[in-house]
Amino acid sequence: IPFYQYWKKKYDLPNFIKNLDELKYFPSLEKKHIQENEDLIFLSSKNYTSISTGGSTGKPIRLPVSKIETLNSYANQYLGRSWWDIKPLDRIIFCWGHSHLFGNGIHGKINQYKRLLYDFIINTKRLNAYDMSSGSINKYCQIINKSNPVTIIGYTSSIYRIAKYIDENNFDINNNSNLKAVVVTSETVTNYDINLIEKIFNTPCVIEYGMAETGVIAYSSKENSENMDLFWDTFIGIKDDKNILNITTISERIFPLINYKTDDLIESNDNHSILKIKKILGRKNDFLKIKVNNNIIESHSEFFTHILKSIKNIENFKIIQKKNLDIEIEYVSVNNFDISEIFLNEISKEFNGVDTNTFIFRRVKDIQKTIAGKTKWIEVEK
Repeated sequence: IPFYQYWKKKYDLPNFIKNLDELKYFPSLEKKHIQENEDLIFLSSKNYTSISTGGSTGKPIRLPVSKIETLNSYANQYLGRSWWDIKPLDRIIFCWGHSHLFGNGIHGKINQYKRLLYDFIINTKRLNAYDMSSGSINKYCQIINKSNPVTIIGYTSSIYRIAKYIDENNFDINNNSNLKAVVVTSETVTNYDINLIEKIFNTPCVIEYGMAETGVIAYSSKENSENMDLFWDTFIGIKDDKNILNITTISERIFPLINYKTDDLIESNDNHSILKIKKILGRKNDFLKIKVNNNIIESHSEFFTHILKSIKNIENFKIIQKKNLDIEIEYVSVNNFDISEIFLNEISKEFNGVDTNTFIFRRVKDIQKTIAGKTKWIEVEK
């Protein structure tokens, strides 16, 4: 692979490694390296299709993939789901985006209809994650009741918003006798999300962890759903000194990833190769800086999102860390009320002496989604 010939020469890398710990001394392969060397990566590739990340953390990256890679990822997906007694062709409600991948014009329409046909064949009903308005969510709840699916799968933010709508509107969701698990994926999930989803659907909330460039990496363990089991026959996982997960792929791939920096902070008791992940904490930039008694304190954004999610009638929100350390909160609500007093009272309970003047609140009509249909709750200005 031309890229790795260049990479080996640049960092004087060995031909072989004797144990997994030696991967810690390899350079971290980052997204920017893939972007900057795309020509070298695709140069020797044959019989491939290309995948592109959604670009939720910046500029999208493109990688070549083969049919066998797609099949391996699908197998891992259903290995994890099988732990929760979910099988291929079970009735699935799928809340997803990615309609941009269909293309434009007549060709795009044909691809869209083909997707509908394929979904029908595999017993899947697809809900549009781009449209999470109250009216649409109401329809989605009716579809869920009518379908009585074995599982509901989708973006964490989409499933959370459906659960919150059901909770706040006392929607009757009793017809879910087949439901074995609700699977959240593609976005960080908090304990607040898990507790609400499990309360509403009366079934386990299962985490499917992965990314476009790797496929599915880990799944909630049936023995202890608070842990995720890493697919150790497909990936080697290693924590760096900042607890960021680096992944090395060991299954057949056109372009292997060696010590690839996921940018995800994790908790794990494993000191060497990661076999179990206790929690995905999120991205490094999910931490926000706040001014408290003339000091700068770094706090995980989960604290802020927990407050906003607990405020009734908040449909969606976005927290923006400004360069000057001000924090702007955009929010969508069903009625015109000011959330600033509630929010600032809650944050003052945790941080005595917090500078409340650094918080700016703006009620907006909608929060822009990423091209893949995800909700980006946290943004840090660079």
